[in-house]
Amino acid sequence: MNSFNAEIAKALAATGAFAEDAALKLISVPPDTSHGNFTIPCFSLAKTLRKAPKLIAEDLAAQVKLPAGLSKVEAVNGYLNFFIDRNFLAKETLDAIAAKGLEYGHAAPNGKVVCIDYSSPNIGKELAFHHLRSTMIGNSLARIYKAAGYKVERINHLGDWGTAFGKLIVMYLREKLPTDDATLDALTVKELNILYASFSKASKEEPGLEDEARAAFTKLEQGDAFYRKLWTAFRAATLKELMRIYDMMGVGFDHYTGESFFEDKIPAVLDELREKNLLVNSQERDVVMLDEFDLNPCLIRKSDGSTLYATRDLAAAIYRKKEYNFDKCLYVVDLGQALHFKQVFHVLKKMGREWYKDMYHIPFGVILQLVDGKWEKGKTRTGTASLLRDVIEAAQKKILEFIDEKNPTLENKELIARQIGISALTFNDLKNSRLKDVRFDWDAVMSFEGDTGPYVQNAHVRLCSIMRKAGYTVSASEADYSQLTDDAAYNLINILAKKGEKILGAVKDDEPSVLAQYALEIAEAAHKFIHEDRVLGSAEEKSRLFLVQSTQIVLENVLDLLGLFPIRQM
Repeated sequence: MNSFNAEIAKALAATGAFAEDAALKLISVPPDTSHGNFTIPCFSLAKTLRKAPKLIAEDLAAQVKLPAGLSKVEAVNGYLNFFIDRNFLAKETLDAIAAKGLEYGHAAPNGKVVCIDYSSPNIGKELAFHHLRSTMIGNSLARIYKAAGYKVERINHLGDWGTAFGKLIVMYLREKLPTDDATLDALTVKELNILYASFSKASKEEPGLEDEARAAFTKLEQGDAFYRKLWTAFRAATLKELMRIYDMMGVGFDHYTGESFFEDKIPAVLDELREKNLLVNSQERDVVMLDEFDLNPCLIRKSDGSTLYATRDLAAAIYRKKEYNFDKCLYVVDLGQALHFKQVFHVLKKMGREWYKDMYHIPFGVILQLVDGKWEKGKTRTGTASLLRDVIEAAQKKILEFIDEKNPTLENKELIARQIGISALTFNDLKNSRLKDVRFDWDAVMSFEGDTGPYVQNAHVRLCSIMRKAGYTVSASEADYSQLTDDAAYNLINILAKKGEKILGAVKDDEPSVLAQYALEIAEAAHKFIHEDRVLGSAEEKSRLFLVQSTQIVLENVLDLLGLFPIRQM
């Protein structure tokens, strides 16, 4: 569709009335399709041409040479309205889909690298439901950037270092739990989660427990062999469960380089900060002052010598630039960490790392759940958060009940129910702007009607069902595009033609909701086409089946780019 805009702008520039770039900025899509597919107002020309906009539009309508693919131009009340040649659009779009398949609308490799840091849970705790946002927004962005031509480095920056481990170690030893190899090998993250919650409760009654935890982490950081053994067991137990959940959700990473990975890289960062006279001792802590940016000092090292998130993020950023030479580095982390990333990016700026401008915090709102009648974010430390695995299991159960009612003999129905359930959770998360908080409501999320994952997947299932019943496929040479110019077919084709534009739009704003809303557009138009234009048994069967095939290909890939499972039966 963008190419039509450009061609119209060129054609208008050829008349001498508009500058090409000015025309391009003025072209828009009319809300009412009876007024054309593209429109441009002529009011800005009234002063220079000394004519009424209505007359200017009429003159230009007679002069402009229509670009290929447009059937006519009309002058209406000072506007020029351009209409697409429906037969041309059908041929151009559906031929391209047939030729490129699932990669229709994808960009060619652009030689650029993007690092995407997402999910990044803390070791020693189970994935809570609120971890869904970073995980699935990041997962979708990784897929979308790849489709836009980037080489993507998917990074899970595990929270596997810091005072939290001092807390786990203190509580593990306080409970006098066995430390033999067999026991540690059999340790589960569920047990660690209980220890985490226990520490939170106990520390409220014993303030000194926090000091013990800090001392334990310092000892760990200094290389104590026994504490390292415990830490290794905690990490392994957590990773085992994380990998199980990620695999279930269809989420993958190229690198599991957590905070501990950068432990031996931190001294070089500290040395550089000292050499550049950026480290300032304040209240026995090392900080970098950021007054010139109207930011609070960035804390680099605590009084006991232990490091912090910022220290490790600085080391990670420098490593990523050296290792991957990224053009962009994205941090998919909730909105509450905005100040932290501003500080880290500005410290890099003061260090002379000009590529700090290529680093972006991709913030998002939180998932809100009803807790004692109030919408709030659950907390894993206090045990009030829903665990992601429990939510997935509940979603699977709800979908399975639907399948048992509608299609009880469906093969692999447990797997399909889980995939639909996970997709429903994901779509509910991605369908709106990522900056918005998400209120989680079971009935709304699992509905097969409205703007939901099941509704979109059902459209894909219906398309696949028609193709199965047909029992054959249609090639582009067999389709008669003149049979695909009615309103329902044209509207669907017009939407399919926008796929590449939507991918680039999602990348431009780092916003998966662009593609989620696009999936809804396709689903709605597909349902309408199937309802209004009978496919099997019609005189236009081959042509309409070709459109069904094309729509299925596009929708399957859009679902995949969002991180949803493209279910074929339900």
